[in-house]
Amino acid sequence: MEKLEAEAMTIELRLTDIDPPTAEPKRTIYRDIANLPDPTTLGITIRYFNYDDVGLYMQITGSGTGYTFTPANLGLLGTGANAYKNLDNFASRTKPTVAQLPNGEMSENITLTLKGYTDAGYTNLKWTFNRVVTVIWINSTDASFTVNEVDNFDDGTVQGWAVVNESQSISLSVAPQTDYVLSPPYSLRVTEGSSNIGSPCQNFQTRYRLYKSFTTPNKDKVYAVMDIRIGRAVSGGEKYFKNYTLKKDSDVLVYLGKAYDTAASDYIPVAKWVRIVVPLPKNTTLELRMVLEHVYHRSDSGSMYAYSLFWMDDFKIISK
Repeated sequence: MEKLEAEAMTIELRLTDIDPPTAEPKRTIYRDIANLPDPTTLGITIRYFNYDDVGLYMQITGSGTGYTFTPANLGLLGTGANAYKNLDNFASRTKPTVAQLPNGEMSENITLTLKGYTDAGYTNLKWTFNRVVTVIWINSTDASFTVNEVDNFDDGTVQGWAVVNESQSISLSVAPQTDYVLSPPYSLRVTEGSSNIGSPCQNFQTRYRLYKSFTTPNKDKVYAVMDIRIGRAVSGGEKYFKNYTLKKDSDVLVYLGKAYDTAASDYIPVAKWVRIVVPLPKNTTLELRMVLEHVYHRSDSGSMYAYSLFWMDDFKIISK
């Protein structure tokens, strides 16, 4: 079958939760080279659509100067359907050098390519859809940036961060801990526990929010940089992580994972540090909110507990 370009929106790739026919806004990925491993990996959450009148086997790949992409087979997507997928370690690249970031910044483009096949062997290509994404690299240690906020928790306090339950968490605490850190001796850790009494294998939703208010500097460029890690501890039950959302007040800045379900599967990276970089508006008072959503899967009857753990270290706001 002839390969066709999906000009009439037969398939589509998006990086937001904005529904068609509203146009997808321009998307930019921000990255910070400071203390980043070399080579570095890229993970993103995608949303993909099938408008064809038959089911299609979808595949995502990419291209970009200096990048190596690992194509991901996404499986069968029914006609009229859409789905989310978090792609961990989707691409790798040699970390840019300091010299490549004059004045602490560099911009480049990558192309994400969604393909729709009519067969499970991914040989009979019917449609392709390309989306160009800008990647902006910064060096947060560059002298051109002013460091306006550093929360590394090394004074043994939470430095203004707080946590609140949004759905069925029976216990929540936030405190500096020494178990996983990037800058010793402390990182910030949220410990969330949940329980339920009832039939075995019962599933229910839990969700909490870590937050803090800031007033951003009156500079043309303002960035927040943070390193996060997600993990779990188990006693008779299990937590599975569905999504992580970073918000500016109610506005979504970053979304990882997919919508809540009861499957015994993680949809976001677990047991690894992940760096997140976002631009912020200047001269604005705002609240940054990190929302973590899970399913608690019961493995036995009676009162059982499962704990989710969330770490953050070396949060900072920089500007110039």
